[in-house]
Amino acid sequence: MLISLIVPIHNEQAGLARFWQAVSASLKQSGYTFEVVMVDDGSTDDSWQLISELTTAGQSSIDITAIRLSRNFGKEAAILAGLRRAGGNAAIVIDADLQHPPKLIPKMLELWDKGKIPIVEGVKHKRQHESSLKRFGATLYYRVFKLSSGLDMRGASDFKLLDRRVIDHYINLPETARYFRGLTAWMGFDSAAIEFEPPNREAGMSGWSFRNLLALARTTIISFSSLPLRIVTWLGLIGLIFSLGLTIQTLWYKWMGYAEAGFPTIILLILGIGSMILFGLGLIGEYIGEIYREVKRRPSYIVSDIHSTSDRGGNPGNEHPTDTELASMHNDDYE
Repeated sequence: MLISLIVPIHNEQAGLARFWQAVSASLKQSGYTFEVVMVDDGSTDDSWQLISELTTAGQSSIDITAIRLSRNFGKEAAILAGLRRAGGNAAIVIDADLQHPPKLIPKMLELWDKGKIPIVEGVKHKRQHESSLKRFGATLYYRVFKLSSGLDMRGASDFKLLDRRVIDHYINLPETARYFRGLTAWMGFDSAAIEFEPPNREAGMSGWSFRNLLALARTTIISFSSLPLRIVTWLGLIGLIFSLGLTIQTLWYKWMGYAEAGFPTIILLILGIGSMILFGLGLIGEYIGEIYREVKRRPSYIVSDIHSTSDRGGNPGNEHPTDTELASMHNDDYE
């Protein structure tokens, strides 16, 4: 039985050797046949050189496929590229920074094989050391995401085992803006959880800046919920009720004969209503922007190079060729 290991990589040169040693030791403990699909997501260091060297004949007894994306398309795109190449009965997505413990791989496989569970996910029992601001932001995000989408993602990670059925459903989803954790939860398959405490990074630095995390939060909430749009409706309703109340009050004062100059009230109303209108237009614009990006149907990534230790090289039948790759195929036909 073949198991695929999907490893998204971005500037992980410093820790790749330790990662490969830890993964190799864990895979040897299992009685399965493995392939490793390593996806370089536009690294600017020597990560691609290191993983391509692993595909050199005789370097490893495990089938290895190294995929290089033409630029940094993001981790979600790298995971998708790996899953499309995976040819196993199941696939395990794992980070290369060793914050997803490779020693848990045999336990994940045991739960999947014996329990026939489609998804086995690693759940963070405790977050790694981080600043108070980042911890507060993560807590706030998970609460807002649960409120808006109904999915509880607290402690969730990309460290997951997916059965072949789940992989096929995931790679055939039509959307281009993907959130791996959210979509696997949204699909609703039975799952089992393995708790782990992610260790601190031994080498390298996280590529997730505050700006990147903020952009991810925005994209995921918009992708999974229309609740922000409903907020615009609620604000409009609140404004209407307030305006009706103020109108009744103004008419009553005028009828009683002691109406006062309302210049400050008018200014506040204009500012308040104007702010609500701009806020509403901004939210609508965010959704229109996401629709615009989706209808263009651009590929989630472009593959620039592939090296493999075997002719099979993963599962090319699952790969959706991009325009660049199709053009290359046609050019080859005329040579």
